[in-house]
Amino acid sequence: MRKSFCHCFSNKEEIDQGVTDHITYLAFCVVSGEHGAVEFSFRTSYIDSDSAAPFMKFYDVSEELDEDNKTSRRLRIHSKYPLAQGDAEPTEKSFLRSSERFYSYKIGLDLKKLQSYKDNPDKYLRTIHSKKLYDEMKAVYKNIFKDPPDALKGDHWVVLVD
Repeated sequence: MRKSFCHCFSNKEEIDQGVTDHITYLAFCVVSGEHGAVEFSFRTSYIDSDSAAPFMKFYDVSEELDEDNKTSRRLRIHSKYPLAQGDAEPTEKSFLRSSERFYSYKIGLDLKKLQSYKDNPDKYLRTIHSKKLYDEMKAVYKNIFKDPPDALKGDHWVVLVD
């Protein structure tokens, strides 16, 4: 499995096709380790380098919707083995082009419940700091799998922007 990362995909194709003239990004963030991964995604319209590189700050943050286009995207757990979680019914599927199959779970943690999310009446000032999100996702990984995720150089993921 790939290491932890945060990849931001732009809506350049929609802009080129004239569907919209406002650039946005889908931030797809993953923290992985020996037992599986924790994944979360959200929307943002501006990504700025923090004064303490390599950290980034995401502005105008909004929720990403699930496949039904109604429900807020929740934090997802991808485990190599089934987890004992009461009534949770996992779906079994591949993850990140891995040949392995993973048990995927959604947990009740959406954007507004993340501690790294800073709400603001001014939509543009709704932010997430990359280091705080990374640390929060590492804590979730450690809580679920009882082991820390794979260590990264500088204890932070690389934020890729397309």
